[in-house]
Amino acid sequence: MTAPRPTILFVDKDNDTCQTIKSLVCDEEWTPIFSSTLTDALELLKTHTIDVVISDIDLDAGSGIDLMTTIKQQHPATIRIFLTAFHSQDTVTQALAQGIAQQLIAKPWIDQEFKEIIRSAIRQAEQQKKRSPEFQQLINSIPLLPSLPESYNNVRSCITSDDVDIEKMAEYIGQDIALTSVLLRWANSALFGQRFQVDTIKKAIIVLGTDIVENLILSEAVNSAITTNKIDIKGFDLAQLKKHSMATACLSRLLIKSIYPADSMRHDRAFVAGLLHDIGKLVAASFFTDKFEHAISFAKQQKISLSEAERHLYATDHAELGGFLAEWWALPPFIVNAIYWHHAPQNTPIEQDIIAAASTANLLSYELNYGSNGDSHDREVPTEMVDKFFLTDEAIEILRMETENIIRVLVK
Repeated sequence: MTAPRPTILFVDKDNDTCQTIKSLVCDEEWTPIFSSTLTDALELLKTHTIDVVISDIDLDAGSGIDLMTTIKQQHPATIRIFLTAFHSQDTVTQALAQGIAQQLIAKPWIDQEFKEIIRSAIRQAEQQKKRSPEFQQLINSIPLLPSLPESYNNVRSCITSDDVDIEKMAEYIGQDIALTSVLLRWANSALFGQRFQVDTIKKAIIVLGTDIVENLILSEAVNSAITTNKIDIKGFDLAQLKKHSMATACLSRLLIKSIYPADSMRHDRAFVAGLLHDIGKLVAASFFTDKFEHAISFAKQQKISLSEAERHLYATDHAELGGFLAEWWALPPFIVNAIYWHHAPQNTPIEQDIIAAASTANLLSYELNYGSNGDSHDREVPTEMVDKFFLTDEAIEILRMETENIIRVLVK
């Protein structure tokens, strides 16, 4: 059965603007409908399934801000975009800051950019439909979902289906001292078994492999991009979260290596899954600070896991938030699933062994005291995972020593 075409409602009192848009999108796989007033637009929302609304600020018989406010309340899965020639206007700036709309297209627009914004909005709308109304309302309170960091996109541009431009990749990375430092430290860590010092970015890329390089850059860039403001939450520490993610990445790689000693692709995927599993905590701490702080406190008081507390208080958790962001960024499915299912690996539809390794590594990293980062509830590694990864007391002690040696090099 063919999926229905996405429907976009354009609201503008200027007929010439509507005709221009109609011509611009006529060849796209979208169904455009048009309205000139707030009242007509709200009626169309009652009778049609609308994926995206793009409205001018200035409407006949009402304001675009009033329209978007009503849509946000009554149709939380509908993506809202302002179209205006007055994008510096205080009311527009305030409306964006309050999450009344999630994007702004300035008049006059650039045709290709106009269509790219719509494509991204449709992708987000499709992802939101899979979630509960409570989740939709929460995610729509974010003024603007963060885009993929530029440094990650630059590195991705060096990788094609049949070639990798290592020289260009090294050039991009070399422009950022912090990223260069991170890559060299990982490349020289015992986890990747180097006998000789790795002293150039090019050598680091070769040692680590492009999959790990691009996801290390993603992790570092996300830490910087999402947490632009200082986060002050009792019981939560960004430095500890980063340390926990590093330890989980190390342990995940070591665990998968214990059952697939010669499968380097699985080793790398397990590392990436462990590194990015808690990205949703950055989303919650940055965009839902008060709710997240309340969840941390509630979890401690009730002696339950952070995820249980989050779902009790706001009907979702950091795993779902992180998985949604990974989907929004169109990251590989194994990463999306590793983030989404790291508390319930038995439910993942793909890469069960890799996500089981990341989930077990997450629990072990807590057990080995690598960062509480908001979750103070004691959790034991399930018996089936103990058996799967041969986690005897001796094996855990070896993992502890290996991880400690690696983390010591990385955080010094």
